[in-house]
Amino acid sequence: LMGGIAVSFALGGAAIAGLLLLHMAFDSAWTTILLSAAAVVPALATRWRSYPALGWISVGAVIAVLGRVAFDPTIVGAEFLSTTPVFNWLLPGYGIPAMAFGFAAWQLARTTNGRPRLAMEAAAALFALLTLAMLVRHAMHGGVIDTGAMTLAEQAIYTLIAIGAGAILVAIDMRSPSSVLRYGSMAAGVASVAFIVVRHFVVLNPLLSDESTGRIPVFNLLFLAYLLPAVAAGGLALYARDKRPKWYAQMLAVVAAVLALAYATLSVRRLFKGEFIGLWSGLGQLETYTYSALWLAIGVVLLTAGVRLKSQVLRIASAALIAIAVLKVFIFDMSELEGVLRALSFIGLGAVLIGIGLFYQRLLTRAAKEGSAAP
Repeated sequence: LMGGIAVSFALGGAAIAGLLLLHMAFDSAWTTILLSAAAVVPALATRWRSYPALGWISVGAVIAVLGRVAFDPTIVGAEFLSTTPVFNWLLPGYGIPAMAFGFAAWQLARTTNGRPRLAMEAAAALFALLTLAMLVRHAMHGGVIDTGAMTLAEQAIYTLIAIGAGAILVAIDMRSPSSVLRYGSMAAGVASVAFIVVRHFVVLNPLLSDESTGRIPVFNLLFLAYLLPAVAAGGLALYARDKRPKWYAQMLAVVAAVLALAYATLSVRRLFKGEFIGLWSGLGQLETYTYSALWLAIGVVLLTAGVRLKSQVLRIASAALIAIAVLKVFIFDMSELEGVLRALSFIGLGAVLIGIGLFYQRLLTRAAKEGSAAP
């Protein structure tokens, strides 16, 4: 039974009345939770009646919940929100809608399908991300989510959440194909790249902000903000390589490589300068030489990875990095050397470049042999 326009109007009116009743009968927290649970009812009803209006009523419940959380992101009011991390009203206030919308999408996919199902999938993904983001914000700001400047550590967690969401949406899309999941996964990946470029590299970069990188040698802010996102972005690039457009995987691969370079470079800076690595503390001669050697080494690693993974993007990135390192040596490093030391430096640099060329040739030869040996 599909129902007509009269049935649609009747169901829509009943839904609006029900939503208003919930709004007036309960406080803000329970209103948000019950409104999200109400989205499940019309989705379940499609088991017995295939009225198109039922799916859109579920979407209407999503809009109502979005309005509630936009009006009061704390769910219960800032003065009543507990400072206890994780186990507070934010968890059910955002988590239950995520589960309810996900179940409604699952149910609609098996009955009426169509655009309401896609809208419910998008809502479920959105609230799942909001759950994690709000809990992180709450935990890192002492129970207050609407004040306080964002730190690099907090931003790094958001970035990791976005990358993880992209991977999860790809995995779900492979099992249950959906345009929302397909484009949503790419949107999450692009958003994570935007976070990295704008926030990690510029706005919150400890090289520019002079934020403390922590006193622990390895597991510090640089590890969280650069190395972990590099590993995550690289993993997503590999996972999405044959599942998403070529440009998407290449974008993630380049960002992963740049993050790894940033981590290594800033770690060297921290080794020389300590906890605070702001640019205004100057550069030492040994530190400058160390960067050149490091960039050449990373260039070789990228070259190896590019050949092994048959990635042209990584090979181009390695060539660019090696070229930058060589130019740096010629323009900056050797400008302070004279006489025999300058000559020896030129000879050493030439030997290194010849070695890299021979190494690249050997990699290509080995890759060609492996390719010809493959069935």
